[in-house]
Amino acid sequence: MLGHPLTILTAIVCGAAALGYRSAGEIGLGVLGELVGLLLGLLALQVGMLVGAVALRARVHKVVIGVGTRLADWTTPRRAVVLRAVPILLSVSVGPGRAPARMRMWGAAVCSAVLAIATAVAAAFAVSNGFTLGVAIACGATVAHAMVPRKLPGSTSTGWLVLNLPRLSGAQADQLEAAALVTATVDTVQEGDLARAAAMAAELADRYPKLRTATAARVLVLQAQGRYAEALLQAMAIAGDATQTPQEAAVSFAALASLAYATVESGQLDPELGMGTADQALENAETLGYPTHRLDGCRALRELVLGNTAKAILLARHAADTCDDRLGRADDLATLARAHMAAGDNKAARAALAEAEQVVPWWPRVADTRTRLDIG
Repeated sequence: MLGHPLTILTAIVCGAAALGYRSAGEIGLGVLGELVGLLLGLLALQVGMLVGAVALRARVHKVVIGVGTRLADWTTPRRAVVLRAVPILLSVSVGPGRAPARMRMWGAAVCSAVLAIATAVAAAFAVSNGFTLGVAIACGATVAHAMVPRKLPGSTSTGWLVLNLPRLSGAQADQLEAAALVTATVDTVQEGDLARAAAMAAELADRYPKLRTATAARVLVLQAQGRYAEALLQAMAIAGDATQTPQEAAVSFAALASLAYATVESGQLDPELGMGTADQALENAETLGYPTHRLDGCRALRELVLGNTAKAILLARHAADTCDDRLGRADDLATLARAHMAAGDNKAARAALAEAEQVVPWWPRVADTRTRLDIG
């Protein structure tokens, strides 16, 4: 929900030019004010979303404080709270949970918009010098940009949520209706209760046989059981859905690529066929705008399968450091451990595996890696 950085930075530069100051010191104060205003606008949007979600009992999936190196995290099967090295930004991820999911999410988005607009107005009324003028310009530009309806593979603007959530229809409305059971299924997988998760997945198949979010939850259950080939078939069905939006397709192809590489690695799919499928899915995800940094774990697994251990280690380490989903992070750490093993460094592999076991010890690739290391 942070908006496109280049657009916001362009607004800052334009604002600096508009200040029209004569001295370098005045321009410097103006630009500093604009940087503060940018961060203030982003903070107001995220704080409003968090307060609204908590007040209305919407589902808060993730709260990330800061950017850079991970310092600490308080991650549970239901929520990730992460503290990073430079605490200048707040990132909140809100999704559908308990019914009525749509109105809870819409209310949280309205809270985000109201607090952000109020902050921008207050900044405008507080202008008294070059610094505060810079704050007002950048804060206003940031909030205005967030109010533009936009839905991208990696983010959705506050404006899109406010304007579009109440009038969703068709498959998107059905997805919100099914959200409670889908979310409960995912939570059960996160908790490691795979027998109960399988029963819930069967219920999803009965009640929502063609709904993409329900199918995605079933894919997760199969993957958690190590049934990669079966999961891959379901993922291919999602990616092949002709009715999905480009943004949904980008997410579908990214998931398909990662799963196809894992299926090849597990020996459940012929490498020649599987690598071609995975590579094409990865290319499709990138073409459709899926955030590049979120594909590092997928690329790491690809390099591991191809035997490029040095690249796999670099990509997997970066992916594990930046991923805030506990299952995804455990999987990236398993890839890192296996890459170290392939490179002949079992000491580093054990360190990476120990890190993975602190996150999700039962995840199939983590447990299988432990077996390989103990045998080795």
